[in-house]
Amino acid sequence: MLLNWKADVVCLQETKIEGNISNIVKEVWGSRWADFVQLEASGTRGEVVIIWEKRFWEGELSSVGEYSVSCSLSRKDQDFKWHLTGVYAPNDRVEREETWWELGAARGLFSGPWVLCGEFNTVRYPTEKRDGIRINRSMTEFSDFIEDMELIDIDLYGGKYTWKKGDRHTTAARLDRFLLSEEWDTNFSCIKQSVLSRVVSDHSPLLLQCGEWGQSNSYFKFENWWLHTEGFNAKVRDWWESFNYTGRPDYVLMAKLKALKGKLKEWRKTIQGNLKMQKANVLKQLADLEEIQEHRALEEREIASRLALTMEFEDIAKHEEIAWRQRSRALWLKQGDRNTSFFHRTANQHRRINSIDKLKVNGVEIAEPEEIKKEIVEYYERLYTESEEWRPQLDMRNYPRVDEIDGNFLEAPFEAEEILESIKACAGDKAPGPDGYTMVF
Repeated sequence: MLLNWKADVVCLQETKIEGNISNIVKEVWGSRWADFVQLEASGTRGEVVIIWEKRFWEGELSSVGEYSVSCSLSRKDQDFKWHLTGVYAPNDRVEREETWWELGAARGLFSGPWVLCGEFNTVRYPTEKRDGIRINRSMTEFSDFIEDMELIDIDLYGGKYTWKKGDRHTTAARLDRFLLSEEWDTNFSCIKQSVLSRVVSDHSPLLLQCGEWGQSNSYFKFENWWLHTEGFNAKVRDWWESFNYTGRPDYVLMAKLKALKGKLKEWRKTIQGNLKMQKANVLKQLADLEEIQEHRALEEREIASRLALTMEFEDIAKHEEIAWRQRSRALWLKQGDRNTSFFHRTANQHRRINSIDKLKVNGVEIAEPEEIKKEIVEYYERLYTESEEWRPQLDMRNYPRVDEIDGNFLEAPFEAEEILESIKACAGDKAPGPDGYTMVF
């Protein structure tokens, strides 16, 4: 089953294996490229084992507590380090409160992306328990722990409960889950927690998928921070005046916007139009100055250069906030209050909600991206294809009509001032048309 799941990090609960488990881990993993840390069973507490693929990850034990075990994992082919904590919380409420303190202490030992997983032996809401009616103290304490630790409790796909008891599942609850830190959420645009099929245990396995899947071609969208770039407005004006098209005014406008889009696509690949390139360039220059300072004192011009680079980095940070606010569509939150991380999380959440990784058509589940696209296109083609040729006939002779004054007012052409006021009333971050240009442009 581990091979079918294709996971390179696994956390096992209640293994009920004592002694040296090295050979058992390799046998379960299916190869010798497995390393692990464990929390041994004690009394009513089940064992927790975290296993990872050694060819991809460099792992190290961080802490072992009474109810949890934590390890650090560093990707060998990327600059990415994170911590994973496996939890087996007791069934007793008072002892479970000790678990929350233990996890808080473990978090104090490291920083950065963090994932908690395991059996928490409680739920957050009555809806996570079959026939649940009211919120109890255990639920409140669990929710308080998640909020105090600034963790994210992501949605569960593929099922409502993770633990079921009895042949008819008369008792069921969501006792198991993944909890993610904000740093983890920021690193991945696509995150999904799913319930897998259970075989022997009364607990269902959970799968956490992170990364990019079902990649699609990105479409053009005007970045509002470009307007704050020095010389940008003059550059756009020069491009616009260089385009020569003849015809109706609406055609000329459309043709010029299309030509300008091509210029902007080329420009955003340069350092002036790309925030990632700008940030990397500034950080490299600052690192070079730091290295020089290790060997000698900086000269006046170098000190001035470092100050200028620091100010430039602040400008880049402001532009990043503008960019992420635009992507997040959180227009109610004021720009300029250093809300970049919130905008980032909101944009990622929108992307996850809008993604379709599976589709059921006529009882058949489809997972291939191309097949999903094909079925969606065919569905809307059928929906908007007219099959009836008949049209109802209406006799308007006996219907009330507007008088001549109101009719002339409704049919009067729009004035330039009215059009300008309507445009200015639109949200600047919105791009109402398919061309990708925002209203502020």
